[in-house]
Amino acid sequence: MLDLLDIEGLYPLYNRVERYLEEFPEERKTLQIDGPYDEAFYQKLLDLSTEDDGTVAFALTKVQQYRVAMTAKDCSIMIALSPCLQDASSDQRPVVPSSRSRFAFSVSVLDLDLKPYESIPHQYKLDGKIVNYYSKTVRAKDNAVMSTRFKESEDCTLVLHKV
Repeated sequence: MLDLLDIEGLYPLYNRVERYLEEFPEERKTLQIDGPYDEAFYQKLLDLSTEDDGTVAFALTKVQQYRVAMTAKDCSIMIALSPCLQDASSDQRPVVPSSRSRFAFSVSVLDLDLKPYESIPHQYKLDGKIVNYYSKTVRAKDNAVMSTRFKESEDCTLVLHKV
C-alpha cells in the first residue's frame, strides 16, 4: 500500500493546504509544492502518522505522499531480455541463467515525474463520476433482475416431486 488515504480522504486535506496557500501564496515555494524534490522533500514523506492534528504540515505531508503514490502506480517498468551465448562474457549487463540458455537483461522505469499538485481536484471529480456510474449500473442491474424474478401480477406454482 503506497498511500494511506484514498482520494475521498485526501481531498479535505488538499482543501486545507489550498486555503493556507490562498492566505499565504508566498509559502508555496517553502512548502515545496512545485519542488525541488530533494532529500529534504523525501524525508518529510517518511512521516506515516495517521492522526490528523489539524495542521497544514500534516495535510501537506499526506497530499505529497498521495502524489508520490499516484506516480508510482502510474509508472512503467520495462524489462528487456536478450539471449547471449553460454561462453560470452557480459560485463556490461547482468545475466540471468536459465536451464538451457542465458539472458542479458536491463530494467528501466519510465514516467517518474511527480503527479501535479493541481491534478488532485480532477482526480476527485473523476473518482466521483466512476462511483456514480458504478452505483447506477449496479442499481439498474439489480432492479432488472428483481423485476424479472418477482412480478406481482404473475402467479407462482410450487411443484413437489416424490423422491
